[in-house]
Amino acid sequence: MTSTELATAAAQAWAEALGCGAQLPGEGAHLVPGGVELRGRRCVYMASFGHAVFVYCPDQLRSRAAAIIAATAAGKLFTARTCATVAGVPERYVAGPSWHGFTDAAHYTPAASPAGRRLDRDDPLLAALRASCGDSAWAEGGFPDPDGVVYGLEEDGRLAAAGNLTRFRGHPADIGLLTLPAARGRGLAKQIAVRMIQDALPVAGIIRYRALVTNTRSLAIARSLGFAGYGQNLIVRLPG
Repeated sequence: MTSTELATAAAQAWAEALGCGAQLPGEGAHLVPGGVELRGRRCVYMASFGHAVFVYCPDQLRSRAAAIIAATAAGKLFTARTCATVAGVPERYVAGPSWHGFTDAAHYTPAASPAGRRLDRDDPLLAALRASCGDSAWAEGGFPDPDGVVYGLEEDGRLAAAGNLTRFRGHPADIGLLTLPAARGRGLAKQIAVRMIQDALPVAGIIRYRALVTNTRSLAIARSLGFAGYGQNLIVRLPG
């Protein structure tokens, strides 16, 4: 794909995720029904793509969301405060914003040698890595997803880094990474990402990489591997 084609593919992926059909609406603010993976979830999800902002929420919150959208300029809508207001919860419960990067065979740059191997999800080494890194980092990497395909890089009898491929457009093609605190800064996450991309890209055709916009190390890995940023999201999970 050319850069234009990659941007178009990213827009199509967003359209599917948000339930907008084959193409995203134009600039402005839009209340969306949510795609297959989003519809029915008890959350408020906001996405920013180009000059457009999209809001998904459960049916009981749609009238509130519509009123907030109508009263707020589109350029000021994509904030944690707005997301929290739609959800009716304190702002501290909002996660994000998360950066969404995309790459394909034409843009992927293997900036490291591949390393790591597939792991069973119940591997005790994985549980030990979670305990060392904490639940917040575990969740940011997408590891709670029970259908994720997990990789690990072992050193001295423990995992120094792990990777996770969750479902994206029907394939395990959404990258999450986790590195043991004592092993950070050595490029291990990049090596395991290369392994996962090389396994997933021939089947999936396009790979997504998400990271908090504040996670500069993770964003640096993504960009070094040829991921280009197209869009961001905020999310708050509703109680009950």
